[in-house]
Amino acid sequence: MATVAVSNEIAAPLDRVFQTFTDLEHGPAHVSGIKKLEMMTPGPVHVGTRWLETREVMGRLDTAEMEITAFERNRMYTITHHKAGVRIDTTFWFEPSGDHTRVTVEFDLDSSGLPPGFLAPLGWAIAGKVENVLNHDLADLKRSIAG
Repeated sequence: MATVAVSNEIAAPLDRVFQTFTDLEHGPAHVSGIKKLEMMTPGPVHVGTRWLETREVMGRLDTAEMEITAFERNRMYTITHHKAGVRIDTTFWFEPSGDHTRVTVEFDLDSSGLPPGFLAPLGWAIAGKVENVLNHDLADLKRSIAG
């Protein structure tokens, strides 16, 4: 599956937007799709920060262990997790735009651990669902910052 990317502009300065997005401990308060979050790594967010995140996926609760695998303050960070032999990387990019911040989220699914073509028939359905979830999460975070 190709990378799925969504963007949104948030009417707040870069440092405030980045702080809210990386406030993992309070993720369920900012993102309605996150039902529970349990930090495994104490302290500020950095490469190696890990947590358990529970979301509702297709009517079921699903928990995954997440990890920050790249981090540049006020510029970007990547969350990586593995599910059923697939590596999933979600990268958040932050760009100042006057007194606003442009946020781009890129979702990349690496299915190289699966048989060739295994996900191909489902690629379009997965991409559409992922795009909906990313847009919903971005809208939730935008409302959280504005509120």
